[in-house]
Amino acid sequence: MIKIIYGSKGSGKTKKMLDLADEVLASTKGEVVFMATTTRYRMEIKPQIRFIDLTETGIASKDALVGFVKGLLSGNYDIEYVFIDGFYKVIGKDLNSAEVAEFFMVLDGLAKNVDFVLTVSCDKEELPEFIAKYVK
Repeated sequence: MIKIIYGSKGSGKTKKMLDLADEVLASTKGEVVFMATTTRYRMEIKPQIRFIDLTETGIASKDALVGFVKGLLSGNYDIEYVFIDGFYKVIGKDLNSAEVAEFFMVLDGLAKNVDFVLTVSCDKEELPEFIAKYVK
């Protein structure tokens, strides 16, 4: 499953994601991973959640992010949830770009075994169709 949390900048998307990560942690038997482009949330999440600051990894493209996610999942089959805050900042492309569409195609294939939750900074009407279909 892929779930999108959307809204304008400063609307509380990350707070919703943090709350959802805590909620999921209480009900899952597997591992939970939270990726962000800042260390700001490191102290806000529970220590049982694996926090990854993507700026420390040197990832700066869609292919690098896909490879990182695949490697993470290959190294730990117990991961059930992956939260990615600000994925498009890492990819460095516009939401309507082919690279972002390809990223979602890959995630869709991986989402058969893992649930992904991502934030997108825009209104629902501005979401490209390939992202909007994951809004519930």
